Amino acid sequence: MLGLRIAVLGATGSVGGALLTRLAESPFAEAEVLAFASRAARVESASFGERSLPLHLLSDVHEHAPRLAFCALPPTVARQVVPDLVSRGVFVIDVGNSTAGVVDAPLVLPWVRPPSPADLAAAGAARTPSPTGWLLATALAPFFRAGAERATGVVNLPATAFGRAAGEELSEQVVASFNLKEPPRRLFADGLAFDTLPADNDPGEWTLREGLASAEVAELLGIDPARVAFQVVTQPIFAGMTAGIHVRGKIDSDAAESLLRGSAGLASAGRPALVRPRRVMGRAPVYWTGLRDDPAAEGVHFWVAGDNLAGAGASAPVAVAEAALEAGLLTAMEA
Repeated sequence: MLGLRIAVLGATGSVGGALLTRLAESPFAEAEVLAFASRAARVESASFGERSLPLHLLSDVHEHAPRLAFCALPPTVARQVVPDLVSRGVFVIDVGNSTAGVVDAPLVLPWVRPPSPADLAAAGAARTPSPTGWLLATALAPFFRAGAERATGVVNLPATAFGRAAGEELSEQVVASFNLKEPPRRLFADGLAFDTLPADNDPGEWTLREGLASAEVAELLGIDPARVAFQVVTQPIFAGMTAGIHVRGKIDSDAAESLLRGSAGLASAGRPALVRPRRVMGRAPVYWTGLRDDPAAEGVHFWVAGDNLAGAGASAPVAVAEAALEAGLLTAMEA
């Protein structure tokens, strides 16, 4: 592992911070890890385990010649940076699928669709799904493998699904509201504190975020995107996401429980009250509970919760990097 240089792009963001935390606990803990951020970053260092990493400018990443890069950047930036890094021989993991449709790399989720070493080597990169795609693909994989017909429901996103600045704005809005002041609305124009924001779309249309989630689940599970339809709303919480899911098909709650308990990436809780955002924070699995038969005998309903940062933002991309390391791809790049 010594000699392997890793770049974390977007290290000062919420996903970048989660990545650094997970990397410090992984086989990459002894690698040379470098933190990169834009000029707009308001801090000078990033935490990596018990160490503090100095921040480097994103524009200088080529000068440091990393062999592996985790990209936790906004889509507009990632779509410029990632193709350039790949062309220079850097193996890039696009965290959150920001380069969908731009970078020809496999979309992978190790416990749902394991990365193929040949595909990774050919592309020189990999994409991991958005938080919504991660949550749904993990929860739905056992059902569609067993022949489920369709899945629908509602996904509830936290502020951090929109970046660290969104979490900070939510905090500012809460404080301002308590002090009877006008809350800041830079990212959430309609406000988020003490409210829920449904998708703001034209009648009959699905949003880009909802469409991306269906496309990601379909690609990861090898199904038609029309078989997955979830509304996505934003709730006034800082981290952690939940979803109410209805799986249609010839399946009852007993069979569903067996499928869920035997599926990787999923965990159950002793009490339904434990499956909520605050209780799953810092944990990588998707937790499920509330399994019940549909009243019209059309499949089952259940509830899931997961930490978008620990799961989609950190566990999934680091697992892909570990797979690339085990396949010898990163060692080969060092030679």
